[in-house]
Formats: sequence, structure tokens, C-alpha cells
Amino acid sequence: MFKENPKLKNIFFAGFLFSLHMALTAYVNSSFLSIFLEEKTVGLLYTIGYIISVIALLVIPKMLIKIGSYRFLLALVALSSGALLLLSMSQNAFLIVPVFVLYLGLNIMIVFSLDELLQISSRNSGIGKVRGLYVAILSSAWVIAQAFSGAIISNFSFSALYLMSFMIMIILLVFSYFFLKNLPDPDYDKEPILKSLKVFFKNPNLARSYKINFLLQFFFAFMVIYTPLYLSAHLGFSWKEIGLIFTIMLTPFIILPFSLGKYSDKIGERKLLMLGFTLASLATLSLFFITKPILLVWVLLLFITRIGASIIETMSDVYFFKHITPENDESIGIYRNAHPVAYILAPLVAILIFDLAPSFNFMFPILGGFMLYGVYLSSTIRKSDI
Repeated sequence: MFKENPKLKNIFFAGFLFSLHMALTAYVNSSFLSIFLEEKTVGLLYTIGYIISVIALLVIPKMLIKIGSYRFLLALVALSSGALLLLSMSQNAFLIVPVFVLYLGLNIMIVFSLDELLQISSRNSGIGKVRGLYVAILSSAWVIAQAFSGAIISNFSFSALYLMSFMIMIILLVFSYFFLKNLPDPDYDKEPILKSLKVFFKNPNLARSYKINFLLQFFFAFMVIYTPLYLSAHLGFSWKEIGLIFTIMLTPFIILPFSLGKYSDKIGERKLLMLGFTLASLATLSLFFITKPILLVWVLLLFITRIGASIIETMSDVYFFKHITPENDESIGIYRNAHPVAYILAPLVAILIFDLAPSFNFMFPILGGFMLYGVYLSSTIRKSDI
């Protein structure tokens, strides 16, 4: 893999740094914002940020044609670093709110940019192996971050966490400047946005991969925004305990993806996707019945949800990238739009749940029901589609 594409190592390391910075704050963003805003309003802030991201992802391909992937990535990382520095220093809600919205949008665009660079550099390698290893490396950053993020908050403050994330992004900026240059840009598609959307969703494989990815991102949105709030504010877990829970919870993302990627190159994605959705759904449904802060039980059930999510994430990416070429940057943008679209809709659904349901934990059976649909959706993949 690396002999055929020596630049892959640099892209993997850049992805690791980016994920490390994002993982440090991802599970505490909602709690940080709840200092300045009500819990319901926190969700709406995510909605606004991701509406901007959806629009941005649709126009990015036109920008890539003009400036190229390398310069575009540098600009995004520099802006994101500045946003993190402001979040670490300010205590003013009127500044924090717009800066956080900007930061959310920039993160989505960086994910797209790294995807584009990876797709360009992995033409001659097995897609399953490359994507599986990439997901495993990115996931290792999330586990490492959770191992000490809770301790940092317990002993210092949210500001220290955002400052550490800022420093990691500066390292990424310097690394990208020196080691990601000279990557060739493909001859990007120049189709109008509406035509690209029409072509994308007319292709049954691409449309199915989008739906699968959307369900996964919808699951992540609920878990990232509301699970930390539930564990800390409603069940009374300390941030040190939450850090331990999340560290163990995320380990499947390190252990499984590379093996799954190699396996999928041989047997396809259908059965593995069905297994992943089944595990994630049943474990999430079970969380509804756990109303006490029993550490071991929460660790176990959340761990099982992430076994399922890890399988879905790896297989979803493999299934999608098998059906496009590096020139299809519009298709990558549309596919990655599932993330912000899910983060737009999840807080709106959450507001309805919290207004109508008698308790906060009713989100778990509803979320589990959404994931059950993924079992059926995965079953519609045919052998000829793989």
C-alpha cells in the first residue's frame, strides 16, 4: 500500500492530527456551550452551524478547481486554528456562539478536503484496505483524546482543552505545509450543483450509500451532543468517569476497521452492514432501561453500540468509494453532506422528544428505532452492487 503510494503516510498522519484535535472537544462542546445557553438552544446552535456546512460542501468543488486541494486545506486549518484560540480565550457568549458555528463548518470542510487528498493518493490500492486503515488511525486519535480529556476538564477547565486543540491544529498546519505539497489535483468534474445532485441520487448505489451514512451520522449526532449531557447532568457521572467510559467505548474503531476493510474486499459489505446496524440498534434501545449511574453497565452497552457503528462507518465508506473515481469530487461532497444534514435534523428531532417525552432518556429507544431501519436498507444491497 505505502510502496505504491508513499504520500499515503502523510495523509494518514494529517488525518490523525485533525481527529486528535477534534476528539478532545467533540464530547464536551455541548457541556461547554450549556454554560452560556440552555440545553435546547445548544442543539439549535449545531443546526445553524451544519446548515452552513451543507451549503459549503456543495460549493467546495468549484473552489477546488480554482485553488486546488492543498491550498484549500491550508486555508481551512489556519481558520480553524484561529477559531479554537478564540474559544479558549473568550467568556463572552456573543463571541463564542458565532465562532463555534464557524468552527463546526470548518471541521466538515477539512474532513472533505482530507477525503479528497486520500482518494487522489490511493488510486492503485485496495479501497477496503486503505479506508479501513484510515478509519482505524483516525479512531485511535479519538481513543487517545478521551483517555485524558476528562482529566483535563476535572483539573483545569474547558479553556485548557480548547487551547490544547489549538496547538494540535498549529502542528497540523505546519505539517501540511511541508509534507502535503505537490499532490496532483485530478481533472475535477465541472457539473452544476443541481445536475450533480440529480446524477448522484439517480445512481441507486450512491443514493443507498448516502442513506446509510446519514443514519450513522444521525446516530453520532445524538450520541455526541446529548449523551455527555445525560451522563453528567442527569446521571451525575464525573468528567473523569465520562472520559473513562468514552475511552473504552471508542476502542472498536481502532480494533475493527482495517480487518473489516480487508474482509469487505473479498465478501462485500451487505452482511457486515446488517450486523453493524443490528448491534447499534439493540444496544441503543437497551440504554433506555439503565436509569442509574452504574459505570460497568454503561461502558458495556456503549461499547457494543460502537462495535456496530465501527462496522457501519467502515463498510459505508468502502461501499461508497468503490462506486466513484477521484474526479468525482461533487459526489464526495454530497456523500459527506450526510454529516451536517444529520446534525441539522438531530437537534430538531431532539427538541420534539424532550418536549413530548416524559424524560430525557426517551431519546434512546427512538434512536434505536432509526438504526433498525438500517438493517433493512443494508439488506437491499445486491451482489451485483458490490
